[in-house]
Amino acid sequence: MAMVYVDSLNAIYPTNWEKHKLHDLCTINYGQSPNRILDQDGIYPVVGTSGTTRKGNDYFIDGETVIIGRKGSIAKPYYYNEKIWVIDTAFFTSDHKNLDCRWLFYYLDNSKLARLNESTGVPSLSRATLYNIELWCPPILEQQKISQILSTWDRAIERVQRLIEAKQRQKNQLVSRLLSGQKRFPGFHDEWKQVKLGAFLHPKFRKVVKPAGAYLRLGIRSHGKGTFTSVVDDPETIALTHLFQARKDDLIVNITFAWEGAIALVGPDGDGALVSHRFPTYVFDTSKMLPEYFKHLMITDRFFYELDLISPGGAGRNRVMNKGDFLKITVAVPDIEEQKKIAGVLGGMDEQIALLKKYLEKLKKQKKGLMQKLLTGEIRVKVD
Repeated sequence: MAMVYVDSLNAIYPTNWEKHKLHDLCTINYGQSPNRILDQDGIYPVVGTSGTTRKGNDYFIDGETVIIGRKGSIAKPYYYNEKIWVIDTAFFTSDHKNLDCRWLFYYLDNSKLARLNESTGVPSLSRATLYNIELWCPPILEQQKISQILSTWDRAIERVQRLIEAKQRQKNQLVSRLLSGQKRFPGFHDEWKQVKLGAFLHPKFRKVVKPAGAYLRLGIRSHGKGTFTSVVDDPETIALTHLFQARKDDLIVNITFAWEGAIALVGPDGDGALVSHRFPTYVFDTSKMLPEYFKHLMITDRFFYELDLISPGGAGRNRVMNKGDFLKITVAVPDIEEQKKIAGVLGGMDEQIALLKKYLEKLKKQKKGLMQKLLTGEIRVKVD
């Protein structure tokens, strides 16, 4: 099959694909202010640069369109085929000429629109820049077939996303009932004790001299999202002479952002990593509290509320957790055997969710690779 070479994308396209500028294929329109139609009880999506964010009581688009960011988030386009209102920070397409609208969405989604940013401040795109985008278009029937194939992948991805969300809601509901004692497993009847954290958590300081060479640094994500690591290549950029070592199963807190839920258990990846004095670590008395139970307790709304209360001050870095008050927080604690049972059930649900997330990432990766090949003609589709 004869092909034609395209320098800009380093891709080879079929000879029956035609090169066009976006200006020749559709009209790009400005969105409108949503102020008069915003309604929390509205039924129409109000769409901006991040997709649907609100609802409204009116619409001005009814049918297929691609939403492209004008100011703010410009990297990702969105496809809609329903009654919507597009706000004034976004563009929308219309009057598609010999062009499948969903195929256009996939093409733009694969085109890295962020590279067209025209501002050094808030990311921005102009209509003139968008109109000047060059596309290699297959015949309309092939466009439609490509869209059908990629839509099948999108539906599979959406199904897994919905399943993850449902599993997470189910787990959250169970966490609320299990950790409050509202739901008890058969065979457990003993009254729960009100215990201060200091009864089973003990500060552990493993002070070390700052390494002369590269070292692994541990950080904590807010909102109970766990830890992460990064490599410090040049220790001279760290204005400290001593650091502290974290070990697996330590409880670690970022006292600057404890009010935002920056608390976690150290996992295998963080074992031996270094932190500053603003990241105190604690070890568990496992005869009284199991780390695998506490990891669920510490990310409940109630516990986050307690962390907020003991972090006085203004905003951001001015709010520092009082480490003494931290150990005075009181929690309801079942006996060890009941902790094991609860942790086992919740841990099993976490494993299910983790497997689904892994499968979701696999689907997204597969779709991305397939999309690249379909949109450049590397893989051809049969058209009836």
